[in-house]
Amino acid sequence: MGTGLYTNISKAIKVIRNANKIIVVSHVNPDGDTIGCLLALGHTFILMGKQVVLLCQDSVPPRFQFLPGSELILTDTHETADVSVAVDCGSVTQLGSLRASFFRSKSTVQIDHHDFGDSFGKIQLVEEEATAVGEIVYELIKVLKVEITPAIATCLLTSIIVDSGSFRFTNIRSKTFDICSRLVRKGVDMQRLIEESYWKKSRSVAKLSGYAMMNASFSASGVVAWSTVYQNDFKRFGAHISDVDAVADDLRSIEGVKIAVVFRETEKKKFRVSLRSKYGINIANVAKNFGGGGHHNSAGCAIRNSEKDKANLLKDLEALVS
Repeated sequence: MGTGLYTNISKAIKVIRNANKIIVVSHVNPDGDTIGCLLALGHTFILMGKQVVLLCQDSVPPRFQFLPGSELILTDTHETADVSVAVDCGSVTQLGSLRASFFRSKSTVQIDHHDFGDSFGKIQLVEEEATAVGEIVYELIKVLKVEITPAIATCLLTSIIVDSGSFRFTNIRSKTFDICSRLVRKGVDMQRLIEESYWKKSRSVAKLSGYAMMNASFSASGVVAWSTVYQNDFKRFGAHISDVDAVADDLRSIEGVKIAVVFRETEKKKFRVSLRSKYGINIANVAKNFGGGGHHNSAGCAIRNSEKDKANLLKDLEALVS
């Protein structure tokens, strides 16, 4: 961890300790990293005697509802806090409808690890080398000198397991395993955690994922693969918009594919776009050009529901591998 991060952690510690009420916010279309960190901090601040408001615009995906404290997460609030903390948000747009709630606080803290993120919190806890934001949150909790309970450890491990692809992705570092080892020793049921957060699928999710894979399209060279899932598809299979999170990784795993894309139609008739790449191909810059962001090999953005906008995005992605 760099000197700058240590300095900023000291600043974050000061405002957190002086706060009576704290708001913690996750990003839109939440994954296990943001939900795990949201809950880990929630448990930590409650142990410190703080009033805590946990927010997630899109509610908790079913696969993460097993996490301790998930029932405490709200989709909005009119309350004002002394401090707001955003976890795993690479840009202010990722706050979605919770942007106003976040900025009502006098002090704002942004905890993130995106390579191409934008700064929006007054205090920045950013470590691009971190496998998951859960690693940074772990360090913050250590400095706060709060005992890591089994509940906190479970949430932090979920963050790391999901963002490392159950320890399959290339973003893993030796420190990742050191932290996980310490967390497992806190009494976490590791087998249940991995089954629930990573491998478990409902029938509706399995059918929707299969449908998305079956209807995948490929560029002429076969290096870019994409699939589109519409609102009618979600209704047809009784699935949620987050239920196709793994499809981009599945597309990426196809032989010859270097960039994978999933377009998800939202209720507002826009597309949420998930991007994945191999071989260090930098898709984050493309995502950023469309108002999103992320990492070199994992990014996302939102575009209008139009074939023209889809074609423009695909054209820019194909240019990366042509």
